[in-house]
Order: sequence, then C-alpha cells, then structure tokens
Amino acid sequence: MFERYDLNKTTDDKTYEKSIAPLQLQLGVLQRSLRDLRVPLLIIVEGWNASGITMVINELIQFLDPRGFSLYSVGSPTDEEQARPLLWRFWVKTPAKGRIAIFARSWYSRSLAEQISGIDSKRSIKDAIATINNFERQLTDDGAIMLKFFLHISKEEQKKRLNERENDPLTSWMITKGDWDFHNQYDSYLPIIEQCIEGTDHPYAPWTVVEATDKNHSTLKVYSTVIKALEKWISSLDSNGKNQKKNNIVKPKRNDVKRKSSPQVSITKTEYEKKLLEYQDRIRSIHYILFKRKIPLVIVYEGWDAAGKGGNIIRLVRHINPRGYDVVPVGRPDTTELDHHYLWRFYTRFPKTGHVTIFDRSWYGRVLVERVEGLCEEYEWKRAYTEINEMEEAYVGSGGGLVKFWLEISKDEQLRRFEHRQADPLKQWKINDEDWRNREKWDQYESAVDEMLARTSTPTAPWTVVESDDKWFARLKTLKTVIDYSEGLFK
Repeated sequence: MFERYDLNKTTDDKTYEKSIAPLQLQLGVLQRSLRDLRVPLLIIVEGWNASGITMVINELIQFLDPRGFSLYSVGSPTDEEQARPLLWRFWVKTPAKGRIAIFARSWYSRSLAEQISGIDSKRSIKDAIATINNFERQLTDDGAIMLKFFLHISKEEQKKRLNERENDPLTSWMITKGDWDFHNQYDSYLPIIEQCIEGTDHPYAPWTVVEATDKNHSTLKVYSTVIKALEKWISSLDSNGKNQKKNNIVKPKRNDVKRKSSPQVSITKTEYEKKLLEYQDRIRSIHYILFKRKIPLVIVYEGWDAAGKGGNIIRLVRHINPRGYDVVPVGRPDTTELDHHYLWRFYTRFPKTGHVTIFDRSWYGRVLVERVEGLCEEYEWKRAYTEINEMEEAYVGSGGGLVKFWLEISKDEQLRRFEHRQADPLKQWKINDEDWRNREKWDQYESAVDEMLARTSTPTAPWTVVESDDKWFARLKTLKTVIDYSEGLFK
C-alpha cells in the first residue's frame, strides 16, 4: 500500500504561504459552524516516530479557538488506564457535541504497542481491527465526524531525523531507546501498519496517508483534507440542518428468551434465610478472588417497576467490602451526558480490574424507556441492539465479566406492590406518577422487552430471567447465578 505514495513530494515556501492563509481562515469558520450545528469532530494523527505529528497538529490548531477543542497526546497508559479495557481511555475522551478532539496518536498506536509489549497478547490484530471499526462506526453513526491521518516517511528519513534530534541539545531529550528500537523494526511493523490502515479505512472514518518528508507539503495536505471533508459534510445537510444519510440498520438475529414471573418451586422462610447467608458468604469470598486476580465484573439489573431490583442488590452487596464495588442507579441523562454518545456515560462507570460495578438499570434504557416514550429516533433504538452487543462483546473479550438479569413479575403482582407502597409511609418514596404512567403502557413495554431479550441475549452475554413474583426465590437465584458465573471465570 505505502509503495503508492511518492515521498519526494515538496511544496516551496512561496506556494505554501499563498495556499495556507485562506485555509487557516476557513478552518476557523468551519469550527464555528460545527459548534453551531452541535457536531463533534475527531481528528486522529498517527505516523512513524519523528514523522512530524507534533508539528502538523501545532500548525492545525493555530487558527482554532482553543475554547472549542481538546488535544490528547497519547502515550503509555496510566495506572488507571492500565486497569481498564484499551478503548475505555478513548471513549471517555470523545468530544461533546460541537467540540473537537485531536489525538496525537490514538487507539491505533496503543493497540499496536500493547500487542507488541504483550499487555494485550490475547487479541489478534484482526480482533483489534474489528473492535476499532465498531467503536468508530458507533461514534459516526451518532453524528460525529472522524478524520484520520498517517504521516509516512521512509526508514532512511526516519533515521536521519532521529540522528538530528539526538545530536541537538534542545531536542535530544525527545529521543529514547524505544524510538531506535521501533526504527530497527521498521520493516517488520510496516505490513502490520498497512493491515491496520486498510482494515479500518471506511467512508465513515477514512484514512489519509500523508507524504511527510516535506513539512510544507504535509501541513497543506492535512489542512486541505480537513477543510474539504468538513465542507462536504456541511453541504450534505438538509434545510433543517440535519444529515439525512443513515447507514442501513441490520438488527441482530433473534434468540427468543422465555419469560416467567412465577417460579416452579416455592421456598420457606427458613430455607431462604439459610441459603441467603450461605450465598452471601460465598460471594464475599468470590469478591476477594476477583480482586486478587484483577478481574472486573459488571452486573446489570433490569426489570419491571417494583420487580425487586433494589432488594436484590442490597442482599448481593451486604457482606462484601464496600471499597470494592459501586452501585450505579441509572436515571435520566444530564446535559453533559446528552452531549455525548448514549453509551459514553456507561463507559465512564465501568469497573477497573478487580472491582465490581452493579447497574440498577443500564444502557438498555435506549431500547426500553427511550423507545417506548419516544425519547430517541426509531433508527437510534433499532441500531442500539448491535451497538450494545458489540460493547458487551468487547468488554468480555478484554477480560471482564458480565452478568445480566431481567426481573420478571406479572401485571397483577406489580399492581399489588404499587398499592402496598402507596399505603406504607416508609415506602411511599418508591412510587411516583411516572410508575403509574409506565404501567398504562404495559403492552408497549412488553413488546420492547421481548425484542430486547431476543436481540441481546448472546453467547458472550446471555440474559438470566428471574422469576420475581416470589421475592425470596428471586434473591436467591440472582446470588446463585453470580456465584456460578464468577466461579466459571476462575477456571
């Protein structure tokens, strides 16, 4: 692939000065347009060591309003980032609507570096490419613009620049043994880099290879590419300022999941209390093993209103170390969360290695309440099934554990619990007008639940339906499921 590019291309200073001035002014205009249209932009600049990444980015930002962009220089992961899946550190840096995020190196460099170093040796390059494609497609499907540049220089040019920097007192600090190690492996890394670029070059997130031997030429090419892409995107908007181009939505195949609200067996209070203590003691031990083995675990609770999610969670965490888990109650997104991809607020709460995060409701709100209440567009909730499956598969593939519960109760049992809550002064805070409104849409929610379970119960992340008309049975089943799943992670 790289052999197609002429690395001898140059632009003289006079031509450069004449050409760059209008581009710089236009970039500022386009930044303001993106802000007004509330469109996020991601610019990724990758390249060989000493290819001029810092120089190109510095030129690019000179005529941007610094209040409207964030620059991320990506190097070795911090301790916090090391304790998370690779893409976590980039998901949390994705820009809000109307802002620009510029990455000086990105998930590409880190994926390559972590595979070479053995940090992420379990995944192949093909797996990494597939995960990256999903990540970039999800962002652009949600309205983001993504432009990717690779600054290409020859092995000889790289050696020349490394020597020049090493011999200059002002730049010698920039050169490390790693730079030379990477240079010595130039020929080995080249086909891997080509494979990554070719495998992730798509219309929604295109690559531009920049011949970077000459500073003027590389800067002009990056500037002109950014401006042409943004102008083309803006020109595609309709009269309402919307981009009407939607990717074809392919829903995952259905895997029908049976739902029952009543268990086949009943349990006495004595049996319940005995088993509860036994399971809680076992979960305390499991929690310690998860911590020692640095395995993160996510537990998702979804279910009908009054199905008993809170009671289940209380029994689950009662005997485990409070410093090792978080319970995340999910409600309406705030303004900051609404300015990002809907999965963003959940990525920010995923556990680090050895910790447990319990979601009291979750990302499934997109295909339940947001679908039924019309809080998102139809094409948004329809594509969410695939996005959710991809997110969960990537999380489990990175070494995390994931348990998903759907707490099923009958319509009559829900009514009984609603009325009990209204009559009990200590429980009245649990019931509100919205609960009653949701109940009026039971049939719509039931249809949404059926499809959610069918589209998102996968071999990687299956749903466990909990018969919750019997609270005692439901609590024991959730605890036993967590125990069995966690013990499977230790094998």
